[in-house]
Amino acid sequence: MRGSFFAMALAIAMALAFGTPAQAGNYSYGYRQGCVVKTVKTYGAYGRVIPKKVRICS
Repeated sequence: MRGSFFAMALAIAMALAFGTPAQAGNYSYGYRQGCVVKTVKTYGAYGRVIPKKVRICS
C-alpha cells in the first residue's frame, strides 16, 4: 500500500515537472517579448568614452 502511494506521488510530481517548463516562454495572448542589445557611448568623469551595453525589451 505504502509503495503504490509513493509510486503514484512520484509519477504525478514527474509529470508536473516536465509539463511546467514548456510554458515558461509563453506570454498571454500569444505575445512574446523581444529584446535587443545596443551599445551606447557614455563618458566618464575625465572625458573618457565608456561603451555600455543596454538591453531594450518591448
